[in-house]
Amino acid sequence: MTPDANPDAFLALLTQGLITDAQHDAARAHPEASALAPLPSPAHALAWMRVRGLMTEDEQNSALDSIADDAPHADDAADTAIDADDLVELAEQGITHEAIDALFKDALIDAETRDMALAETPVAGSVAASPVATLAWLATEGPLEKEGFEALRAQVAAEPAFATAVERARIVAEAQALVEADERAARAWQARAQRSRRIGAWKFLATVAVIGGGIGWYAFAPASVPACDAASTRKTLDSLMRRVSMDVRMRRLDPNGGAVIETPSVSSLREVGYLKPERVRGCMAVMTQGDSKEPMAYTIGPTEPKGDEMVVRGADVAIVQARFGNLDAEGRPLYNAEPIGRMAMEKAFREGAAPLGAARAASAARMRPRTEPGLVRKDPNRSREIAEIEPTGPCRKLEDGTGHACPLVVEYNDSLLGALTGGDGSLPVRGEFTFVEDNGNWRVGDDFAQTFMRRVLEARMAGMAGMAGTGAPDTSIQQ
Repeated sequence: MTPDANPDAFLALLTQGLITDAQHDAARAHPEASALAPLPSPAHALAWMRVRGLMTEDEQNSALDSIADDAPHADDAADTAIDADDLVELAEQGITHEAIDALFKDALIDAETRDMALAETPVAGSVAASPVATLAWLATEGPLEKEGFEALRAQVAAEPAFATAVERARIVAEAQALVEADERAARAWQARAQRSRRIGAWKFLATVAVIGGGIGWYAFAPASVPACDAASTRKTLDSLMRRVSMDVRMRRLDPNGGAVIETPSVSSLREVGYLKPERVRGCMAVMTQGDSKEPMAYTIGPTEPKGDEMVVRGADVAIVQARFGNLDAEGRPLYNAEPIGRMAMEKAFREGAAPLGAARAASAARMRPRTEPGLVRKDPNRSREIAEIEPTGPCRKLEDGTGHACPLVVEYNDSLLGALTGGDGSLPVRGEFTFVEDNGNWRVGDDFAQTFMRRVLEARMAGMAGMAGTGAPDTSIQQ
């Protein structure tokens, strides 16, 4: 977080579009405003307004959403809002300018550390200033190096027990306890992650890669479309489960961990709907391995539009529920992104999302561990960043008449989540996205980038928390 050259940080917020004229006037009229020292950045001003109840988080987010991507200060506004969130979080812990100044007065930090800390901490807090929490923060996340904190501990321990020294020793000792607790928490998290990888090879690969990833499989069947629970379908699924189990054993992270990899079983096969014009069934099932039960989805249909050979193919649970669960009596989709149309909507969406993924994909590629291909073969269509898009309801015309907003579910292969988990990082991203007509062609609305990334973040957090219900197998195995 770097200081801003603008002498009036509140005016900078107004210029960036994060506050209104009325909010600016209210901030300047606040009793504390006249006593505030020059603020290090607009983010400090925004955090102060939130702490003092002059603005809510929802109002901040709404203001950010309303700023067009091509606005002159759009990037500055986004940076300011992100930094303000961090400052508010510190304010809720009592890590404030007041606490920093108290540490400096007690000679627990030097002037250089104080000045760096003031640029990274909020002006005021939601709770009383806490020198203890602030010193611990300085030692773990702030500008105070570990060597400097250890030197401070040694210095305080060697001081005679006079009144001021007793208080200094108390602050340092309690701060050290918080630092140690933070280190224990970090070690425990790492141990859980390692244990999860060692014991949960199934969860790591099967749940992330099989259920959430782009694996698909094939089975030769008669010209008619087999039922979701037909013997040929079940045989194909059982074959896939054996292949997946073998793949897990081949690619497991800890070959010497001793965990037994059981072959998953499939049950509760059922049809969600039959897309009659395309001769495709959408199906759901439950995949069980040990105590773990995960929903999975698959489709059955011709390998080619007018072909006789049938294919069983993995699919995303959310996509199958939306696409095959909303059909009319003739087996046709109820929702077709009208008046845009499915093809034009999908084209506009992919074009709008393409610039957002390039940098993330390059970064994630550096993070992703190298793994040799296993027994399963990926379906190229589901390996795309935007694998599938499906309307979940009718589009509505915007009140200002500038375009239409369409509710969609998107199967999104998140490169960041994939790098963190080692799988494909497939996520069901749900949201309402706007489309506008531009010289006869449809494109995504100006708010697309902000809306899409917010929905991806929500899906990513849910995916990292559970990885359940995010998709289904899509590996290619041929019989």
